[in-house]
Amino acid sequence: MGALSAELSKRQTDYPVIRNELGECKPVTVIFARGTIELGNVGSITGPPFFNALDVILGPNKLAVQGVDYPATILGYLAGGDQGGAQTLADLTEQAARQCPDTQIVLSGYSQGAQVVHLGEAKISPETAARVAAVVLFGDPKKGQALKNIDESKVKTFCFIADLICEALPVVDTYHLSYAVNAIPAAQFVAEQVNI
Repeated sequence: MGALSAELSKRQTDYPVIRNELGECKPVTVIFARGTIELGNVGSITGPPFFNALDVILGPNKLAVQGVDYPATILGYLAGGDQGGAQTLADLTEQAARQCPDTQIVLSGYSQGAQVVHLGEAKISPETAARVAAVVLFGDPKKGQALKNIDESKVKTFCFIADLICEALPVVDTYHLSYAVNAIPAAQFVAEQVNI
């Protein structure tokens, strides 16, 4: 893992907070929902380090990332996740399945984005759900709640024991802001679920 860590260290400060690559039809498509009040459509705390790790592990030109555009407000978080964001995630997932018939879909979200994944995957068709290869959730306020359409063997949740958001308490602490440290194990989980 030393070479992987060194490669990732060089890349961690070089990433965009907006990713709109759905039409690129790569072998793997990640649809990512950012956390509350994060910038862009993928944020900066967890998404970009995760994508960088995936790029390194999967190899060049294997990954397309599509962020979910939604307001990501505190009120949305307190309501259990933004409903509009959930519909957008569902629509993007259906579009990826339709537009890129060979891509392997990965759903992922951080904090409120994890709530959006829970809500959004429940809106996709059973045929599209079957195309989802993996789901990765970081700092999930709905930790422990099964997804409606996706088998639990395809789901990996990263929640620190001391992260109060993972206990459904609206308190953001340093633990909740530290999921970049899980980028490599998250990417390794995805690599085990997809066929490249």
